[in-house]
Amino acid sequence: MAMSRRGLLTGLTAAGVTVAAGAQETEATKAGGDFADGSRVFALSSGARTKLPNGGERLNGFMGTLATGEVAGMHESWTPAGMAPPALHKILHSEMIVVLEGELEFEHDGKKERAVAGDVIYVAYGTTHAIRNAGAGMARYMVFQVGR
Repeated sequence: MAMSRRGLLTGLTAAGVTVAAGAQETEATKAGGDFADGSRVFALSSGARTKLPNGGERLNGFMGTLATGEVAGMHESWTPAGMAPPALHKILHSEMIVVLEGELEFEHDGKKERAVAGDVIYVAYGTTHAIRNAGAGMARYMVFQVGR
């Protein structure tokens, strides 16, 4: 029996949808931690901040494994002016740091760069770096990490 172009296209489309749906279901079973239950709102507005010994504060947002296999996390930090910066440290993931308030100094790769509210700092995998409040007031920023 001959199949028309329309019938062939309809058959391939149906098969593609079935394969894609199966792949999506398999990937979803890999999700873990805060992502295990699928899409959701993380209510950071009602979260509790942790006071740090150096005078700063931190609010942990989420941490887990995405359905695609990457580990991802987020936290928000408040750093008062004049606070001693943390020591240079090396990360084994990548970070995107969104500056929400104030001014930060980003030390990395033998140089120092400034970032102000609205800027995004990218910290590449394996980078030895430090972030410090470089302004006169409070600095507030969100750190999004991806990788193990």
